[in-house]
Amino acid sequence: MKNRLIAVTLILILALSCAVSDGQVIIAAGPDFTRLGFYKFNPASPLAKRIVKIPDSLLKYYSRMDGKRNYAAYSPSAPDKGLVLKYLALLPPVYQSVLSERCVGIYFVRNFMGNGLAGWVAGDAGRSYFYIVLNPDALKNSLSATLTQREKSCFIIPGSGRTIRVDAGRKFKGLAYALFHEATHGVDYVKGVTHFTAPELPKEYRTASPVAGRFFKQVWGAYAFPWRSEDHSLRKKITFYGLGGGPKIPIKSAPALYKWLLGSPFVSLYATKSWAEDFAELATFNMLTQELGQPYRIILTAPGAEPAVFEPMRSPKVLSRAEKIMGVLESF
Repeated sequence: MKNRLIAVTLILILALSCAVSDGQVIIAAGPDFTRLGFYKFNPASPLAKRIVKIPDSLLKYYSRMDGKRNYAAYSPSAPDKGLVLKYLALLPPVYQSVLSERCVGIYFVRNFMGNGLAGWVAGDAGRSYFYIVLNPDALKNSLSATLTQREKSCFIIPGSGRTIRVDAGRKFKGLAYALFHEATHGVDYVKGVTHFTAPELPKEYRTASPVAGRFFKQVWGAYAFPWRSEDHSLRKKITFYGLGGGPKIPIKSAPALYKWLLGSPFVSLYATKSWAEDFAELATFNMLTQELGQPYRIILTAPGAEPAVFEPMRSPKVLSRAEKIMGVLESF
């Protein structure tokens, strides 16, 4: 999402929280939201009891921060909770343990900008906890529709005669993508798979595993800056959902951008936003395609031309990286 950075005083900075929301860092300037006590968290409670209505004050905070008066709490039904639990059960064991031990809540917000976010919460002794906020549209929209909406939002399309869509199969709802992606950020907060999930994360909560240096530094020179050899001139203009002043890229530039993507180490345009998003996208699309057998095809059409099809998960670079990062997740 866009940079939702807000001005905070020095006192508030000392008590900040951070989240990764569709690719961008959020600074939450309310000390209550950063503290475990705010959530009345009981690690012995089943995860199903933590899929609840978002706390009113947290909802109001995001509404103010995004300037969205139409944000509204969505109370998940029993079938909604069942689908969340069904999809979570598809994830590797490390996700199960991290969610059980450190996820303080899974919430839904109507009209939310983007698909979701994972918000960081400070525990005792340097322990990181987190909550997940999701857009309830992902409960009803297909995985293909959810990813198509995201991809379309990256480009200036009206009047071009061109189209873009993503084929991710018909088996799963968009919840699979949103939940896998945000849960991966949660694993990152707790296990430190990347150097740190967000730059604002206090140093005492950065638990980077050895893989961070060996794996992500091969592609990333800094949190949001890949090495020049892995970069593209349009990467800094990549935005989603109309955030960050976007869209900024004409759809006619899409074929060249996706051709570059296929030769890059990145599994999606979204993955180019930061090493945290690189990790979340790589793990998510590996699970969707390699573990769950779904397609991942980006299809571009233009007047008078054959459709151009791009399949990032067939890239040798991406497949190699995905295999290595899933091996890391399996080692926890």
